[in-house]
Amino acid sequence: MGNEISEASRPSLDWGHVWDTRDVRAAEAFDYYREGICQSFMELVPEAEAGRRRAFSARVESHPLGEGAVNRVHATSHLVLRTRREIERSPRECFYLNLQLGGECRIAQAGAEIALRPGDVGIFDSGRPFALEHRKLPSLGVASFWVPKDALGERLSAPLPEAPRIVSREPVLGGLIAETARSIHDGFGHLGEASSGRLFSMLLDLTAMALGHETGTDVSRLPSRRDAQYLTLCRYVRRNHADPGLDAARCGQALGISPRYVQKLFALNGTTLGAFLLETRLHAAATMLRAAANSHLPVTSIAFSCGFSDLSHFGRAFRRRYETTPGEWRRRLH
Repeated sequence: MGNEISEASRPSLDWGHVWDTRDVRAAEAFDYYREGICQSFMELVPEAEAGRRRAFSARVESHPLGEGAVNRVHATSHLVLRTRREIERSPRECFYLNLQLGGECRIAQAGAEIALRPGDVGIFDSGRPFALEHRKLPSLGVASFWVPKDALGERLSAPLPEAPRIVSREPVLGGLIAETARSIHDGFGHLGEASSGRLFSMLLDLTAMALGHETGTDVSRLPSRRDAQYLTLCRYVRRNHADPGLDAARCGQALGISPRYVQKLFALNGTTLGAFLLETRLHAAATMLRAAANSHLPVTSIAFSCGFSDLSHFGRAFRRRYETTPGEWRRRLH
């Protein structure tokens, strides 16, 4: 943790930064990762055992998002600390709203401890010392939303939470919180800044209500029935993207709405069904190509399993999206 990071109080407002340890020598990987999370999250102290440092790998992405940002991390498991020393160096404070993507994370703060498992969303304060424990499993994945304290505070009529909470387990709103966080995470690349920012504001409204302070929430900003329909529609498309015949008519029939209204929901959120479906399929294909367990599968089989029926179209779309061919993408990652 060095003083060379002059604006560690929040991520850059450029449209995203990426730190990938594949870009540096193995001996520099852990220090490079430390630099990335300090710039994305504010100053932190990552720690890893010697054996894990030698084989450490990570990718950190930081993207501005409405009033805050989202930082996505996939890394070898390790411990992360934030002590009073790091807090004193950070001129601004925030809350971290974490969607756990993989592995388990134990968050200890203010005498309390929570455990986030894949799909859980938890919130904790950057202005109080904490420890994040990732050591029990070999790897971790998290989408961490950087929430300015004033953005959350203006939605509450009571003091901000002092201890970590798992807001996705709130009986009424927890499922919608998790679905909204997942939609933002999955939506990068096809939702656009305006739509992602709108979903982020919706996520903050839901989180404030789940924390038990509904009376301070502006009713005009609460999620509408249309918002809920859009999230349900996105979930249906993601779950059924492998169906090559998936279209507006099929989506509408499944959700009890008209094909025209399906298209309208996407248009209101700055995209189209076709664009959303293509991005979902490309993401699924890229993920399958990245997995060592699928190394025996031909690229054509992976394309078909992700819903592509035209291999030429798949190849062209993949090159546009990832600036490389599917085969080269696979070779680069193994």
